[in-house]
Amino acid sequence: MNVKNLVSILLVLAVATWSMGCSQRTIREYRVGENGASTVKNVTEEQYWKEQVDERIADEAARKKPDGYESWREYYQWWFGVLRKKRKMPFKSAEFKNPEDLVNYIKEKRRAKGLPSYED
Repeated sequence: MNVKNLVSILLVLAVATWSMGCSQRTIREYRVGENGASTVKNVTEEQYWKEQVDERIADEAARKKPDGYESWREYYQWWFGVLRKKRKMPFKSAEFKNPEDLVNYIKEKRRAKGLPSYED
């Protein structure tokens, strides 16, 4: 193998490694709708997290009880505590810089639906 080929191979490997490190990981999400139809889609970790926030808010608005908790207040205080204990972000994001940004996002989404933040 000559030097030119070796340099080309190393360059390709470097670009592939760099691009893998820069891209967001994805999650394959499987859902079954009310009509029984199933869907599959790939979402980024950030998109998945935002969907989870929306689903929890919708459940509370529909007066569903949170799994494993007596009240939504208790649930959100627990979730905020978990997020605040993290030293770094649980996923790559251009929108969120630190875990407190995640807490603030949840609070803003809740306020937009007329729900209390449970901390103000």
